[in-house]
Amino acid sequence: MARTSKGSGSVRGKAQPYRRVAYDPSSGQNWRTGVVVLPEQAAKAIKAADSIGMSFAGLVNELLRQMPVDENGRPTWAAELNEQKPLPLTG
Repeated sequence: MARTSKGSGSVRGKAQPYRRVAYDPSSGQNWRTGVVVLPEQAAKAIKAADSIGMSFAGLVNELLRQMPVDENGRPTWAAELNEQKPLPLTG
């Protein structure tokens, strides 16, 4: 994952505890957000959207609509992101 700055600062793609989402879906208003997409994923998204005649926003909305989640709203694939790495053994 790329950092937003050299050496220090936030890691791109990781939630920032002091900047939580303030959008209220019950408002009925569309959520406009500035999303940073890494070059590899951007190329994939542009090709995918173009191949089905959708905009990037349309593709993202369709992906979110079809994303499987558990009973808590957590994506079913998220467990692989939180896999605990074994600690080194000493002794």
